[in-house]
Amino acid sequence: MRVLITNDDGVASEGLWALARSVVEAGHDAVVAAPTSDMTGMGGAIGGDLQGGELRAKRIQRGDLGATECWAVEGPPALCVVMTQLGAFGDPVSMVVSGVNPGLNCGRSALHSGTVGAALTAANNGAHGIAVSIDVTGGLMCWDSGVRIVPELIDRLNSIEKGRRVVNINVPNLPLADIAGVQIADLAKWGDAAGLLTAKDGQSWSFQRQPGNPKRRIPGTDNAVVRDGFISISELVGIRTQKSDLDLSDVSLRD
Repeated sequence: MRVLITNDDGVASEGLWALARSVVEAGHDAVVAAPTSDMTGMGGAIGGDLQGGELRAKRIQRGDLGATECWAVEGPPALCVVMTQLGAFGDPVSMVVSGVNPGLNCGRSALHSGTVGAALTAANNGAHGIAVSIDVTGGLMCWDSGVRIVPELIDRLNSIEKGRRVVNINVPNLPLADIAGVQIADLAKWGDAAGLLTAKDGQSWSFQRQPGNPKRRIPGTDNAVVRDGFISISELVGIRTQKSDLDLSDVSLRD
């Protein structure tokens, strides 16, 4: 299967290359296209000049990936997906795998994640999407744990004949032997991180990322599952409509 590997932390991220190696070693026809720099928090933003302008990407060399093409794209991860599906880096793919992001993307705050945004963009452009994130604990990063189930999930998604799926994976930063298992989980109402704004001069603010409140973790949701030592898997649904109950009968288009 042809697979795109991307991320939102940029081509300097160790997690990107751990993910790429796992996909290539599983025997897939892979291409890497990731941002030139950190694009954290970009969600599904495309960026770039899409009004007849120029989109730029530079070929990079990776001796550990054999003949796999690797590109640094001047834009966010969703743009990497769109460019791939429009043929910028060869044939379009049927699977996009994004990550491994250092830091959990749990709960509804995952909407803002460039890692998850790439996977959602995949589903809007004819491919399955997998987003992978791993907790940051201050110790060594267990990238092997982060990528362990990705090849199997690729195979399972590939067996689905109808529709395009998006799967969000969050992994404890633990050695594989210490991970309790894998659980399907709901999205938490909040993420597992919080932000603190401090006013500086009335026109600027400092932002600090802080751990989320453990009391807000609801059993069965993604952040609680990870804190219990399990890999969390949540299947996401992208943009869609619902049957509206808005009463627009008295809306006027005239003064």
